[in-house]
Amino acid sequence: MLKKILIGSALLLVAGAAAVWLAGTLVLTPPRAAWKEIPPWSGVEEVRFKAPDGVELKGWWWPGQDPKRAVVLLHGLRANRLQMLSRATWLHDLGYSVFLFDFRGCGESAGEGTLGFDERLDVQAALRFFREETGVTGTLIVGNGMGAAAAMMAVDQWDGVKGAVLELPFDRLEGAVRVRMRLRFGALERVLSPLLLRQVRPRLGFSPDALAPVEKLGRARCPILLGIGGKDETLPQQAVGDLFAVAPHPTTLWIVSKADHVDLFQFDPASYKAKIGWFIRQTLGPSGREIEE
Repeated sequence: MLKKILIGSALLLVAGAAAVWLAGTLVLTPPRAAWKEIPPWSGVEEVRFKAPDGVELKGWWWPGQDPKRAVVLLHGLRANRLQMLSRATWLHDLGYSVFLFDFRGCGESAGEGTLGFDERLDVQAALRFFREETGVTGTLIVGNGMGAAAAMMAVDQWDGVKGAVLELPFDRLEGAVRVRMRLRFGALERVLSPLLLRQVRPRLGFSPDALAPVEKLGRARCPILLGIGGKDETLPQQAVGDLFAVAPHPTTLWIVSKADHVDLFQFDPASYKAKIGWFIRQTLGPSGREIEE
């Protein structure tokens, strides 16, 4: 009888460990979003460039009426550059040059994703591409979710950046994991979160404490706009307050009252264009089309 109990207990432990590892796979190493081939359109240039650690990245450079001022678009988790295509079209129509690319482990880029940690190197490479290959002298960053986190992690490399729009950012990886586990599993979060967080180093190669965008944001030397969903339960009020508190002056906090954790451009395009358009004009300057008019 005792032997059966021991065997049963061992099987339960193995099954539990397997379940936790599988959960870690789903949370920490999400699969690539499906890439949809789209025909090239006039003026868009396909580009390849490398991050400082050698990972090859692919993207699109779309020169506008103003070749000296550009917006770099940084997509979110479980996505690729196609997520930012609507923004790119809108900005290019205004006259700005636009650059959008796939983070490592996403779309057509090589490598494996790390939830924003190594992606900071991709942001650094994109900004270097601007300076060395295009002649752009003024840049504005628009980052969504993980893209916003990666941008903040790369803040020391923001040479030439005139402003940054950070949509749906997270403050710390640990906090982001814990709040999501709490929303899904309730009180079990206290058990599950530590088990997941212990997998970060062996799976992704860094300590969870190292991915803390809130600790980097204060080093920015340009205006910031934080875009937050008013009903976004994945970003607690305390986290929003911490981000706003450390952000440089001037920082604009834009809360879309009815939005959950959703793409703010897709949720309300008219309000997005009005608010973000205003911010871009204030930081990067009027668009080429506006100058002509």
